[in-house]
Amino acid sequence: MFLHVGGNTVVEGKKIIAILNLEKGSCCKNLLNNSQNKQVEDVSEGKPKALVLTDDRIFITPISSLTLSKRAKQFIV
Repeated sequence: MFLHVGGNTVVEGKKIIAILNLEKGSCCKNLLNNSQNKQVEDVSEGKPKALVLTDDRIFITPISSLTLSKRAKQFIV
């Protein structure tokens, strides 16, 4: 299954490692600053709310982490 993360972007469910809230805390900012090996893709259109961390990319999304988590529960066990 796939998770829609914003715009025309979908992520394969089995590749998702974590869904993080950008609005709370600085751990996400540190992650973005140290993302040397991962490609960062911003699909937030200037309104970032969450990060979706996959095995090869980091997606910055305008959809809240709570909403993404609810959608992902379908295929993440």
